[in-house]
Amino acid sequence: MLINAYETGTDKGGKLNWSDLRLHFVDTFSLLFTSVTFYVWTATLVFAVVAGPFGSYDTMSWPVRAAYWAAVITAAFVIGFAARATMRALLAGRQPALFDLGASFLVGIVLGPVIWLLRGWMDPVLSPEDLSVIKITLNSFLIACGVFVVRRQIGAEAPTSYWSQPEPDTPAQTRLHRRLSCPPFAEIHRLSANNHYVEVATSEGIETLRLRLVDAIEEMEPVAGICTHRSHWVSFSAISGTERESGGKLFVVLKNGDRVPVSRKYRPNLEAAGLIDSLDAVFQGR
Repeated sequence: MLINAYETGTDKGGKLNWSDLRLHFVDTFSLLFTSVTFYVWTATLVFAVVAGPFGSYDTMSWPVRAAYWAAVITAAFVIGFAARATMRALLAGRQPALFDLGASFLVGIVLGPVIWLLRGWMDPVLSPEDLSVIKITLNSFLIACGVFVVRRQIGAEAPTSYWSQPEPDTPAQTRLHRRLSCPPFAEIHRLSANNHYVEVATSEGIETLRLRLVDAIEEMEPVAGICTHRSHWVSFSAISGTERESGGKLFVVLKNGDRVPVSRKYRPNLEAAGLIDSLDAVFQGR
């Protein structure tokens, strides 16, 4: 059973398809543990502890302030990633203004009460009765708006403009494209590690880059994809089906004809994303 995230759900009037949603959650949360996310998390925490915004400098000692802001920032990252994945499942790359507004709204209504509870519990001076959950939710919404706007302006979200949208059949350009000699909007089908190199298969051919696979995957944002093996990553939009050999070994078949192996370790992720039928997983597990 193959569910293509770009052919179900998102192209039918913004309807939410649960299999599509799983694909976007897998893709989005794969970025949560990258070095860039860690650096941003750390810089934000240091700033919050030193500056003590929203009155936390006056009511909390620095150890309590550090614990409080670590919890708040971690919650904000997780909720923000979840909101982004939900809006990608609903809108894909269409209507960027509505995408950012919707994601910010989801962050606000979920993160606001979380901050209210954390502040009321951890602040030695203020109690929940002293805090306004509505005001905190509004502040969370406004800050989330700023973050999503900045992300779009620096190219972390496509399209990068609120006034124009990409052609529906044009593959999204990624940071990895800048390393390639192929046309800027050639579709990248797969990434395969080979020692200290990465083989990049595109719609225009194959190129080899001196790069770690994990770094190449990070530079594929905003293209959705998944690892099928410790040495292979494939784009969701490039998948045309699955194929099983007589011995039970499973492959993902791409539209350029490539067959990419699926390892036992990564098979559950593909099954959870709806890319592999449960019967295939049972068969290969024998």
